[in-house]
Amino acid sequence: MKSLRIAALSLLVVLWAVPAHASTIPPDPHYKTGGCTSCSGLPGATAPFGDQSVPAGIITPDFSILSPSGASPATSACVLIQGTIMTPSKFCLFENDITVNSAPVAITKLLFDVGGLIPGTVVSCGFLTGSPFAMCTPGTAGDGGQAQVTFFDGSIPFHGDFTLEVGSPEDPFPPNTKSGVKASLSPEPGTLALFLGGIGALLIGRWLRAHRLG
Repeated sequence: MKSLRIAALSLLVVLWAVPAHASTIPPDPHYKTGGCTSCSGLPGATAPFGDQSVPAGIITPDFSILSPSGASPATSACVLIQGTIMTPSKFCLFENDITVNSAPVAITKLLFDVGGLIPGTVVSCGFLTGSPFAMCTPGTAGDGGQAQVTFFDGSIPFHGDFTLEVGSPEDPFPPNTKSGVKASLSPEPGTLALFLGGIGALLIGRWLRAHRLG
């Protein structure tokens, strides 16, 4: 009889401990990029957000993304921060509007430094439909092992749109997580061709002048 009581008590302890242990499992938040090739911000736009698809324009390669709830766009808008300018984006939709010396550029890599004391070991990355990038790597930065996520192997052209998913209701970041983002840039192919063409014309002109003088 005593052994039955011990077994029953042990079973109760196990049943109580399982949910308690599950509640201590840390979330596995993520960053995901996606595409938005037909987002125009006009009534009748087909995908994915209709007339609410106006993107937030990125005008500098160094900016920040804030998620008030820690799960955007699922439970809160993303907020694009560029200096003192804060632009909310209900669906975390953004547009590359960066120019360098008035020349349009493409974004070839996005590096997220996740704010707060979130260890890199619990942050993951992935892709939504139509992502402009084919590769991503989670990692750590600094002595504290702060989370970092990099998207690469792809390109966001000038005036190109892309979407972002920050966490999820099941695996959110802490509220008000703000990540510093650095974009790597490359000249647009058309701009590069014009530049090379101009250099070529300049060299040919010099060569012709030299031969006339000779």
